[in-house]
Amino acid sequence: MLLDIRKIFASYDKPAIQEHQIDLSSESFIGYAVQKPVALKLTFSLDGSVLELRANMHFTVDTECARCLDEIHREFDIEKIYFIREDEWQNDELEIELTRNGQLDLSEFVYSEIVLEVPSVIVCSETCEGLCPVCGRRKPCSCRHETSDGTDPRLSILKQLLN
Repeated sequence: MLLDIRKIFASYDKPAIQEHQIDLSSESFIGYAVQKPVALKLTFSLDGSVLELRANMHFTVDTECARCLDEIHREFDIEKIYFIREDEWQNDELEIELTRNGQLDLSEFVYSEIVLEVPSVIVCSETCEGLCPVCGRRKPCSCRHETSDGTDPRLSILKQLLN
């Protein structure tokens, strides 16, 4: 879906709001998926020759916990504000990428924002201990390795330094 920025400059008479559902279920993300449509709310306001574009995005990421491999669904809310000058919409150094005709590809825009905002490591909780390296079960487990100190006896001298 394309949003014509030039048209907004030409026909602006008051602040405007647009809401869109952007389907990215067929897009490829590394380490996660966005199966449900992204709720995108765009707010436009013009001050002189500067257009303020406020983008609010709400979406859910489906992935696995990086520690325990449980399936998790994490919701994200992103708010970004961009300023576009009327005479600079063709500028290659603009924060958002517009086509040569002054249009914003909303799918590409949302995809880029998600890639930039979603962390590369997602865990189910900060207290997640992950999987046991011996038995492969979720920690804490009952295998003998878990209950032992696990310190190499050759390094015991270093433990004394910490005490």
